[in-house]
Amino acid sequence: MENKVLNENITHIAKYNKKLSSEILRFNCEKSTPKLVNMENGVFNLLLDDVFIHDINGAENEAKRIVNSIKNKEEKNIIRIIYGLGLGYLIDEAANNLEGKIIVYEPDLNIIKFVLSLAKIDGLMKNNVFLCCDKDTLAEYVYSLADDKSEISITFLNYHKNLYIDDIKDVLYIAQKAQAQHIGNRETIYKKMPQALLNTFMNFEKVLKTPNILTLKDIYKGKTALCVSAGPSLAENIEIIKKNQDKFVIFALNPTIKLLNKHNIQPDFIVYIETVDNSAQFEYDIVKNSYLILEPYCSCAVYDLKTKGIFNYISKNTFLNSWVLDCLKTWSNVTTMGTVSYTALVSAFLMGFDEIILIGQDLAFKDGNCYSKGSHYENLKCVFKKDLNKYVIEPDNYEEFEKAATCSSIDKNLAKVNIKKYLEFLNKNIATIKAQDGSMLPTQCGYAIFVDVFRKLGKELKNLKPSLKLINSSTGGAQIDNFENIKLEEIVKNLDFVEKKNLDIKLPDIDKEYIKSKIPKMKENLSKYRNYLAKMYLIVEKLSDELNKKLEFNETIIKLLKQLNETLKESQFLPKEEYFKMLTGSIDNALIGYFDENYLKTPKECLEKNTLVLRYLKVMLGAFDMSIKKLTDCELVFLQ
Repeated sequence: MENKVLNENITHIAKYNKKLSSEILRFNCEKSTPKLVNMENGVFNLLLDDVFIHDINGAENEAKRIVNSIKNKEEKNIIRIIYGLGLGYLIDEAANNLEGKIIVYEPDLNIIKFVLSLAKIDGLMKNNVFLCCDKDTLAEYVYSLADDKSEISITFLNYHKNLYIDDIKDVLYIAQKAQAQHIGNRETIYKKMPQALLNTFMNFEKVLKTPNILTLKDIYKGKTALCVSAGPSLAENIEIIKKNQDKFVIFALNPTIKLLNKHNIQPDFIVYIETVDNSAQFEYDIVKNSYLILEPYCSCAVYDLKTKGIFNYISKNTFLNSWVLDCLKTWSNVTTMGTVSYTALVSAFLMGFDEIILIGQDLAFKDGNCYSKGSHYENLKCVFKKDLNKYVIEPDNYEEFEKAATCSSIDKNLAKVNIKKYLEFLNKNIATIKAQDGSMLPTQCGYAIFVDVFRKLGKELKNLKPSLKLINSSTGGAQIDNFENIKLEEIVKNLDFVEKKNLDIKLPDIDKEYIKSKIPKMKENLSKYRNYLAKMYLIVEKLSDELNKKLEFNETIIKLLKQLNETLKESQFLPKEEYFKMLTGSIDNALIGYFDENYLKTPKECLEKNTLVLRYLKVMLGAFDMSIKKLTDCELVFLQ
């Protein structure tokens, strides 16, 4: 017999989650079915496995009490997760009294189908409320709803707190990771893409003259590598590393160089993938005796450092690297995941090491330290503020932090603005993560993602080489599965001396005529897309001028908006070569992000968005113009 109530509830759910609506319809109760019980006091309750889900005083009163205890009811930029459907009263109360987006997570389809069959749940009918029954979908919801200013909260009944507290923590952790992924992608698209585009062409001639990391395959077969990151455990183990530095080949990340130099530890390889100029971190003697491993899109200044030699790490999944590989008539099986420690680990694996040790890869703020003592950003601390009831990241010495974070080539006022933004970014992205001892530690949301990245990478590398031993000596930090947790002082007891190799830096053979044949098409594509962006810039600029005259959507504005919409459609006719998709696709996504559902909400919001769009387009246009010029110079000089 058809259940009209169930169908009404499911019809709305199908608008945003067809998969869930189908699952609910198909589902047959195979285990104990929930029961609706009329209590002695006349209120209804839900009984599951002989346990009542709601307060004995009534689900409605319980929901009111929980929602009334929430302080930030009027905060719009918040994603509120409700763990558990119950009888739906908490969803109704939250939907009626709280601003923001609401995600209802109920993993039990028994409960979902039973409750949705009883009555129409008005809260679920709201456009800002979303229901899901699996964590992957929960993560997708958070990713799509979040922005770089969003906060995440989680609400639940006492029933769930008593029985599912670990799963509640896991749900919150998954949501925080999804938000971090969103922010990380936006950071790449909005901030790194213009500089990466320009760096790739500014470095192009140098990249062509630099050997590939793949030429070092298996040179250290059977030996031990130490990948040194800047987490708190680095300083704790610095003396052990110093005394035993001849027992492993050291891969150092750029923020660790200051501390390593202070303790006379010579890294064999320094790994760097940043698009921005952090060359101040390289102003130490040890750099000249190290080899560099660089991405083609990294800061141009780093390619000019005086070192023992440079090797290209050309990841196949990043920016314009596929075009660079084509010009070199070569291939690459290496990837990147946005963290330099990933690049270091893959580089060590390629060189054939049988044992790879991580140190300073805490991925958590242990004892309040964000970075290792003695490292470049040692002044950053993560402290719990009781008055705010949350963790806050701040320098314990602002002047020292400002000095460490400022490159001598950057304008001081601009540096102050960037430092302020960086601290704001860090404080919007604090999460908690499982430590090696099972406790929970504060961390950056991005680090929470990297835990999964390293877990998966560890599994992949062991599948490729079953004899590989992966060790995490960052004791007290995050738990990274597929890595053994062993203290460094225990490992060094069984290590032998490693003979460090002086690598033969041979210039790669390049086909200048072939590269010359590739450049005109790239310049043509860059010019076409540049002209498209310029056209859009003019329209948005006119929109802003009109809105500044009178803050309303008049006839002129409407015409310009139609023109903007037609111009955005033109992107489908622009160059779509495989190597160009990552570049143009990222820019297209950035523009879609600007012209979102809130773009036309009010004339004021439209004007504010236009300011951001114009700033972004101006930077992109500059990057395209300089890239085209650099390619022309390369044609006229280097390739002659």
